[in-house]
Amino acid sequence: MTRRPPLPADEIRRLLAKRHAVFARAVRDAGRSPTPRRVHRSRVAARSLRALLAVLKPWLAPRLRSRASRDLRGVASRFGDRREADVRREWLGGLAASSGVLAPGAYRALVSRLGDEQEWAGERLRRHLRSEACRARLARIEAALGAPGLVVAEEIPQGRLRKRVRRRWKVLRRGLARHDTDPAALHALRIAAKKARYASETLSPLLGVDLTAPLQDLKKLQDVLGEHRDATEALGWLDRLGEPLGPVLKARLSVPVERVRQRRLRQLARLADRIAVPDLVPRVRVSGRRSRGRRPPAGGGSARPAAGRRGASR
Repeated sequence: MTRRPPLPADEIRRLLAKRHAVFARAVRDAGRSPTPRRVHRSRVAARSLRALLAVLKPWLAPRLRSRASRDLRGVASRFGDRREADVRREWLGGLAASSGVLAPGAYRALVSRLGDEQEWAGERLRRHLRSEACRARLARIEAALGAPGLVVAEEIPQGRLRKRVRRRWKVLRRGLARHDTDPAALHALRIAAKKARYASETLSPLLGVDLTAPLQDLKKLQDVLGEHRDATEALGWLDRLGEPLGPVLKARLSVPVERVRQRRLRQLARLADRIAVPDLVPRVRVSGRRSRGRRPPAGGGSARPAAGRRGASR
């Protein structure tokens, strides 16, 4: 394979600025109205930036990088309670409705409690996002990511950068190979999947790499691990409710919750072998000139297969 030229430092600076703009806009939107969608986008934007900083670590100023990463982690953590309350209300409330295992009074009590906790978490988040501490943290992130001295290398070797992205997939692949079904191990696997996904989604366009197919399988894996985690967290939440509501709800809901966990474990076993470490081979640029002896397709269209037959989003 032909060795590709290194990436100029200015390309990395532009990428960091672009990802920071996405993050800052998501947080502003959530500050105006912390809807479930906006809260989720803010957390994803923060984690995507942290994944990018982690992969670029050898070429970034250590102090600026660690400061930005630490503050991004702090911002994401503040969205955590609201995000968990959003997911719990949607997931556990939906399961209770679809399973039909609760009496009407118990179901109303569950929905009321889930709604109250969602509102409480939302109000705490709104107060924090308006606070001076939050504004200072966001200003530090902006200053660190915009500092002229953040990128300390003039050029970044593409081969080495691809290896650092592939390392995230290798960590995930090793975790899958253990076949450990302990909830803590599955949670660690879920984090590894997120790191591989965010690093790949952010850097693959810059590296000229097409990861459409591997990322589709990775997203399916995240869905499986995510719902197993939601079910596990739901059981813990029911335990923490205490008397008198907790025991009543858990006695009824533990069976359908456990069914979901077991179904997701079976799906994980089937999906694990499909997750492979991608080669990250850059796409070959095709010349616009027609090859000798080849005819264009009838009607002058492209010879590529029709879009949507493979990898189409549902």
